[in-house]
Amino acid sequence: MSPEQEPAAPSASPSPPWRTGRLVSLAVRLTRGRLSGLLAIAVAVLGGAAFVTVGGVLADTGLRSHPPVERMPGADAVVTAQLALPQQEGPDVALPERAGVPDTLVERLERLPEVAEAAGDVGFPAAVVTADGVESGSDPRPAGRVWTSPGLVGASGMTGEAPRDSGDVALDTETARAAGAEIGDEVRVTTAGHTSEYRLSGVVDTPAVGIFFDGATAADLAGRTDGPREATVDAIGLRAAPEVSSEALAETVRTRIEGEDGTDAVVHTGAARGDAEIPEVSVARAALVGLAGSLGGVVLLVIGFVVAGAVSVSVAAQRRDLALVRAVGATPRQIRRLVAVPTVLTALGTLPFGIAAGYPLAGRLYTMLAGLGVIPTELPVRFGALPAVATAVLLPGAVWLAAVAASWRTAGATPVDALAETVAEPRAPRPWRVRAGAALLLASTALAVPPLLVRSEAGIVGTATGSLVAVIGLALVGPTLVRAVSGALARRLPARTSPLTWLAVHNLHGHSHRVAGAVVALAMAVALTLGQCYAHTTVLVATERQHADSTLADYRVTAPEIGGVPDAVVATLRDSPEVTAAVTSTPTSVVWRYRELGVGEVILERHPARALGPGADEVLDLGVTAGDMGRLAGETVALGESFARLRGVGLGDRVTFHMGDGAEVRADVVALYEHELGHEPVVLSRDLAVGHVTGAPDTSLLVRADPADGADRPEHLIGGVADHPGVEVETVAATDRPSGGIRDVPPNVAINVVVLLALLGYVLLSVANRLAAQTLQRGTEVDTLRSLGMTPGQTRSLLRREAAMIAVGAVGAGALAAAVPLALAGIGFLGRPWPGGPGWLLPATALTVALLAWLSVELPGRRLAARATRR
Repeated sequence: MSPEQEPAAPSASPSPPWRTGRLVSLAVRLTRGRLSGLLAIAVAVLGGAAFVTVGGVLADTGLRSHPPVERMPGADAVVTAQLALPQQEGPDVALPERAGVPDTLVERLERLPEVAEAAGDVGFPAAVVTADGVESGSDPRPAGRVWTSPGLVGASGMTGEAPRDSGDVALDTETARAAGAEIGDEVRVTTAGHTSEYRLSGVVDTPAVGIFFDGATAADLAGRTDGPREATVDAIGLRAAPEVSSEALAETVRTRIEGEDGTDAVVHTGAARGDAEIPEVSVARAALVGLAGSLGGVVLLVIGFVVAGAVSVSVAAQRRDLALVRAVGATPRQIRRLVAVPTVLTALGTLPFGIAAGYPLAGRLYTMLAGLGVIPTELPVRFGALPAVATAVLLPGAVWLAAVAASWRTAGATPVDALAETVAEPRAPRPWRVRAGAALLLASTALAVPPLLVRSEAGIVGTATGSLVAVIGLALVGPTLVRAVSGALARRLPARTSPLTWLAVHNLHGHSHRVAGAVVALAMAVALTLGQCYAHTTVLVATERQHADSTLADYRVTAPEIGGVPDAVVATLRDSPEVTAAVTSTPTSVVWRYRELGVGEVILERHPARALGPGADEVLDLGVTAGDMGRLAGETVALGESFARLRGVGLGDRVTFHMGDGAEVRADVVALYEHELGHEPVVLSRDLAVGHVTGAPDTSLLVRADPADGADRPEHLIGGVADHPGVEVETVAATDRPSGGIRDVPPNVAINVVVLLALLGYVLLSVANRLAAQTLQRGTEVDTLRSLGMTPGQTRSLLRREAAMIAVGAVGAGALAAAVPLALAGIGFLGRPWPGGPGWLLPATALTVALLAWLSVELPGRRLAARATRR
């Protein structure tokens, strides 16, 4: 510099020392030696990503999956009745039963210039009788079909000719091969409960099972010549004219249908044609979305707790370094970024592995759902990219928020306060946090009241919700509660207490903030286990008790291989002198409309129902509180007492609702009953249900034997059904007795238990990592104790005693959080102040928590003691 040049004046504001690049580099350096905290975060994110991906796969399958098109794969568009009832707010209500469309619509649509061919499809129960039994495919209800053009049914080849009169039948290739039949042979076919011989006129190679009849015969067998389904078809297949796309065809047909007075139909194209073949698919898809949503709430709550706890451990390990950085001029925002950057980087590095694990887990869960009958096996699981994308967006955001929240106090503190908190516990929680936690604990009691008022499955929702709310409240009051309890214990320790126990108690009291995190995490696992499991088992015990008390029938006659119990079997058993009563029974659904609290928009809800034939009161004692089940005939219905009370319905009222196929009906309420847990909340007369169920109107037959003939011997019934193939007779006790397998548990209970066990495994693994990380971060404390003369064995003994106290506190807090909701559930459903279910669940949970706490402290404690010895 020349002498003439004057030095540059200093800048008024020095350049910021914490640029982004240096900030990231510093954040990485600060995490060295703190890998145990990052490992806890990685484990939490790994399990969380897997769970979120599983929920995403279920939701994606429910929204976008379709079964394969098999009945009419040659059709460019398929027209059916509506598959769901629309409502003003919320999703449409899926219909599980098939409704028909007018057969005159076939001819009208065929006249459209965009349509090259139109044909109606009709399905009805049918099976071919062979020497070894019957052949009908996986579902015999729609196996019987009307013959249409080979092009529409997807026939790749045909031998013989189409059925031309009432004595002919055509079979698909697989069914003909299984029956060992050839062209011209006489084959026995059971259709709609009647067995007759037909001449095999043709064998057609189709993707779906088909037992084909000519149009007039099929209409008669399917009940389309009279009754509620007269002159209807199940679906209409349409082939587009040359140079007409399926989209243009669908648009033209929709315009024509909307212009037809009284025609309520839907047009399906592309993959959605598969939905038209199986009505249950719409219900299953809605159930998958609902399952993903309901489980998602619990899963996200648990993941939030676990991730926040893991992040707080990492932040606690860096508190001294962060305070020093704060003291040399870093801003609160920079402190938060120092914490968030390595945390989010750890999450991003773990996400791919969690997402990759989520897809096979979703496949296993989906297989279990199909095995339980929750979803039809024809609906394939969809492994798309959306669940991975959603997980990759949601979870890093949650981790970022958890990191910001965990570092907020340290970042916002003054440098002096930040340094002070590195050698002492953070200040006591703010009063609003304690008040909010106490309010939530009180609210959990209020939420658990419904079982006292509503003795149905809807009431138990309050028990599970109350347990979850109690867990949240416990998390808020945890530090204050731990400090109060440990302080009271410290003041009341007897003089003969060993020094190690005295030190353990005072150590817990002095570090109540750290200890509360572990106690609350373990308590959450205890409360979830007890609250969720006992909520379901209580309902299960009450259901089994009501079912056993109300079932008067001795035998159940079914015919699953032919689609329903034949009318001849019903007549034979009713006329038998050895039978006191024989009543048909068919499960179905109804869609009820009501207004919440009597005001607002109309809400539609689907509920399970059962159609019973005349004499229902002779085979079932539903605990009638008003009315008479003997009047259940014609346009009548019986309702569960809680169901009716919630909807403002009384005895003698005339109610309007929708059947499972969407048809609106009106019926008189002839009885109210209290055993709605053991049975459906709605019981219909058979007369009301005929024509509104898919397949045969009678799924099973409940038989009560004459006591003089002995109700424990079904031999006297076998003679009445021996001539009818595919019919089975079982004692009610045998069919209702559980064998201990998962299939004997109601599907909703099995699903919740499986998901809960997986979720608990995730929670316990994350808590174990958290406890281990916290223990490894106590190296300075252990070194100090060793320097004062404590032996390695005494150090490990001290840590074990702390772990035992943490386990006892967690079990006690978790059990107390679930106690009130479960007690109210027991009073409401069982008439006693404790829940139903296995008694070993509580001690098993306590033992698991104690073992986990011991291992999570013992193993890292040995490492710390050995390291201190070497020093």
